[in-house]
Amino acid sequence: MNDIGKKIKELRKKKDMTQERLAEYLNISFQAVSKWETGVAYPDLSMIVPLARLLSVSTDELFGLVNVEEDSRLKELEAALDETYKTGDTAKRYEIAKIAVAEYPGNFDWLLWLALAEESYAIHNCEHYSEEQQEHFKISVKLYETIFEDCEDNDTKNCAIRGLVRNLPNIGRKSDAVFYAKQHPYDEDELLMWCLSGEELSIHRQQMIERKMGNLVGDLEWGKNDLRAIRAAETVIKTIIDDGNYLFYNEALMHNYVWQAMCLTREGNFEKAVEALKLSHQYAVTYESDLKKARVKPVPYTCAILNKLTFDAKDLRVSGNSTLTEDFKEYLDWNAFDVLRERGDFKALYKL
Repeated sequence: MNDIGKKIKELRKKKDMTQERLAEYLNISFQAVSKWETGVAYPDLSMIVPLARLLSVSTDELFGLVNVEEDSRLKELEAALDETYKTGDTAKRYEIAKIAVAEYPGNFDWLLWLALAEESYAIHNCEHYSEEQQEHFKISVKLYETIFEDCEDNDTKNCAIRGLVRNLPNIGRKSDAVFYAKQHPYDEDELLMWCLSGEELSIHRQQMIERKMGNLVGDLEWGKNDLRAIRAAETVIKTIIDDGNYLFYNEALMHNYVWQAMCLTREGNFEKAVEALKLSHQYAVTYESDLKKARVKPVPYTCAILNKLTFDAKDLRVSGNSTLTEDFKEYLDWNAFDVLRERGDFKALYKL
């Protein structure tokens, strides 16, 4: 085997790259790579610089040739690409990205740009649903898949996931799009919106809204000492569940009114604090009634925004054996309400 072939094989293995993968990056057959490594043939002159870049060495090291100034060339290509985002010229963007990938094989940033350019070209420069458009979508998907499989940079990999979710449904691979959406570390909910449809999409959207509602309520109530934020949390629940059929969220409202009562007590607004506690008890009672039904079978929400979801007792995670009304009585014993203890209306709360 000649020295060049040995060096190519050594550097390829150092990068943990198969002959097939190296050939794919260079857009040649893997048989050609095999011939280089066995000394049967030499790389064409046009392949020297791309091969050196792909193997992360200088051409001096690989072939004894003069190395090119990569930084200036990269800046030139990047500037040309940026210009297309000012002009909106997707065809030119596509050509620039192809040139960059050819000159810098294995550069994941440029592979990502080419994948995006293929996708953009398909949308803006091809007849919808044509074979040409499908072909560009398929090439885009293949590039995104290569990045997902080989790239170690998480940000670039996550961009590739988003690209796969956008494009796989276009070529009839909806189930694969769902798979990739679930691989994203923090945007799974949003990405599933791209690849679900019909009833699945409606249910997922409502589940996403409910989760965001719960998170927002929790964030607003954090610390339990900002009356305006706590009341805003109440408003969030009552705005989304606008028909009063709160089901599971009766528990959230029960606690919300306890936190309101604590704030009102600190402000010296004792009468309104007791009224808030009375409302808290009402929500506790309603929750226990709904929970009893939900233990028999799931109870559906009836508001328009969550009407595909149910309150199912089997989904609950409990931290103790007490009922919500028993918890309410324990709250009354908190030190925060000591100033109310001699009031008749407060004492009456224990008898509810």
